[in-house]
Amino acid sequence: MTKIAIVAGEASGDLIASQLMLEINKKFKNVNYVGVGGPMMKLNGLSSFFDYKILGIHGYAEAIKNIVKLLASRKNLIKYLIEEKPDIYIGIDAPDFNFFIEKTLKKRKVKVFHYVSPSVWAWRKKRMYSMKNYMNHLFLVFPHEVKIFKSIKMPSTYVGHPLASIIPTKPIMSVSRKKIGINNDNFVITILPGSRASELKWHLDIMLSSALIIQGQLKNVLFVIPCNSKENFEKINHSISKNMSLNIRPIIGHSHDAINASNFVIVASGTATLETALFKKPMLIIYKTSWLSWQILSRMKIIPWIGLPNILLNKFISPELVQTKANPQEIAREALKIIKNKKYKELIKKEFTDLHKSLRCNTSSLILDVLKKYIK
Repeated sequence: MTKIAIVAGEASGDLIASQLMLEINKKFKNVNYVGVGGPMMKLNGLSSFFDYKILGIHGYAEAIKNIVKLLASRKNLIKYLIEEKPDIYIGIDAPDFNFFIEKTLKKRKVKVFHYVSPSVWAWRKKRMYSMKNYMNHLFLVFPHEVKIFKSIKMPSTYVGHPLASIIPTKPIMSVSRKKIGINNDNFVITILPGSRASELKWHLDIMLSSALIIQGQLKNVLFVIPCNSKENFEKINHSISKNMSLNIRPIIGHSHDAINASNFVIVASGTATLETALFKKPMLIIYKTSWLSWQILSRMKIIPWIGLPNILLNKFISPELVQTKANPQEIAREALKIIKNKKYKELIKKEFTDLHKSLRCNTSSLILDVLKKYIK
C-alpha cells in the first residue's frame, strides 16, 4: 500500500487536490491519504489531521496575528507525518506553510512534490532560488512559468490548470440558471467576496453596499452570492439582513453555476477571478486588506496587476479596485460602466477563450505520469 501525504489550505486547493486524488484512485487501489484538506479531499479518502480552515489566512497582518497557532499546527503536523512515514508528499499551493514541511520531509528521503507554484513572477521573486531544497518536482499550472523555472534548472512539468478542464470551453448560461432557479429575465450579478473568514471581513459589506447603489440604477437586477459552507452562509445572511431592500439570493455551494448564470461578476482577487474568466464573464476585481498587510504586500509587488486574468494576459483586461479605491461608490460606478459597454463584452469573450485554451490540458494524467513510479 502506498501512503500519500497531501496538504491544501483553502477551497481552491481542496478542489484541485480532490481532482488529482480522484485520478489516482481510478488507476491505483489501496492508496492511503494523510495530511490536511477540505470536504472534497475527504470524499476522496483523506484523513485530515486538522481543520484546513486554520490555514485560511488573508494578508500578512492576519498571518502575524495567528503566527503562534500556525506554527504550532505545522509543528504538530510534521510530527504526525514523520510518524506516518508517507511514500510521497504533495503540497498544494500554500507555500508559506508547505515549504518548511516539504524541506523537512525531503531530508527524511520522502519524495516531495509541489502542485501550483508560488507566484514568483508577481511577488517575492527570490523564493524560487531555494525551492530545489524543498521539493523533488514542481507541477506548473501556467505556461509562462515554464521558462522561469527552466532558467534555474528546477525539475518541473507544465500540467495546465485543472479548472480549465473542469469548466467547459463553451458554458451554457441557461443550464446554470435552471439549476439554481433563476429567471432568464433577470440581469444577474454574482458577488464573490472570498471564502476565508478574513476575506469576508474585508470584502463582504462593501460589496453589499455597492450592490445597493447598483440596484438603484439597474432594472430587474438580481444579485447571487454562493457560500462554500453553512458557516459562511450564516455570516453572509447576517450581513444581508442589514440590507433588507437588496434583491439578493445567497446559495450554499454551486459557485460555478452562480458564475455561469451571471451577466457580470464582482469578485475578490484570487482563484475565483480565473474561474470567472474561464466562464467568459465580464468582471470587476477588488482587493482590500489591513493597512499593514497592504504596506508589506505593495513593497514586494513586481507587476502592476493583482487579478489572475490580467497577470496571465499581461494587460489590464479586467478593471481592478484596490484598498481605498475598493469602496461602494467606486465599485458601483466602475461596475455600471462595464455593464453598459457591449463592445467590451465581445472583447473579453475572445481574450478569455484564448486563455482557456492555453490552460487546458489533461492535468491530473500529466501529474500521474510523474507520480506513478512512486505508487506501488
